[in-house]
Amino acid sequence: ANGDKLYRADSRPPDEIKRSGGLMPRGHNEYFDRGTQMNINLYDHARGTQTGFVRYDDGYVSTSLSLRSAHLAGQSILSGYSTYYIYVIATAPNMFNVNDVLGVYSPHPYEQEVSALGGIPYSQIYGWYRVNFGVIDERLHRNREYRDRYYRNLNIAPAEDGYRLAGFPPDHQAWREEPWIHHAPQGCGNSSRTITGDTCNEETQNLSTIYLRKYQSKVKRQIFSDYQSEVDIYNRIRDEL
Repeated sequence: ANGDKLYRADSRPPDEIKRSGGLMPRGHNEYFDRGTQMNINLYDHARGTQTGFVRYDDGYVSTSLSLRSAHLAGQSILSGYSTYYIYVIATAPNMFNVNDVLGVYSPHPYEQEVSALGGIPYSQIYGWYRVNFGVIDERLHRNREYRDRYYRNLNIAPAEDGYRLAGFPPDHQAWREEPWIHHAPQGCGNSSRTITGDTCNEETQNLSTIYLRKYQSKVKRQIFSDYQSEVDIYNRIRDEL
């Protein structure tokens, strides 16, 4: 693992983030409140981030590669707040480097964004900085519920995993170019539709949902195996006593 951390400027204080279960995408709330399907489309997500405008059904959460980038984003998007927070986040394979996946078609390359598919659980947040009137506090507040053992061996997804989830429109030229031409979902570019007749967008949605579920089950297995090992250690110590 590279041990790198990611950063996100957010107006919400830690206790509110905790109550929400973490940094959840806007589409997550819409899904549970209204049954609206999340739009798991990286290209759509990336096009909306610059202005702070996020689609109501967005299935991604934005993070930055550096504290400086997150601070700049905060100063731009959260300028109306006297206090906001920059959350420090552990990497995981549900995260995609937007510039690496979208390449020359990344709409805001200077943002250095890494997008988290399906959101970021509270246990994945390492800590946070307070920002008061644009100035970052020197002290990093550690999250007591951060679980290093779940995330310490995880990195962001390789770009190749993200190419087929890029979410370009069906007739976008990227689907006919390297490297995306080799990863075009059915119905995208020159690729024929699926047997069920799913459109390019529907197939991207399906693939992204499958990818997210696989990741979630991997983390759950990790949590369960850690729990089992703790139980085994406890039982062994008890037997020795």
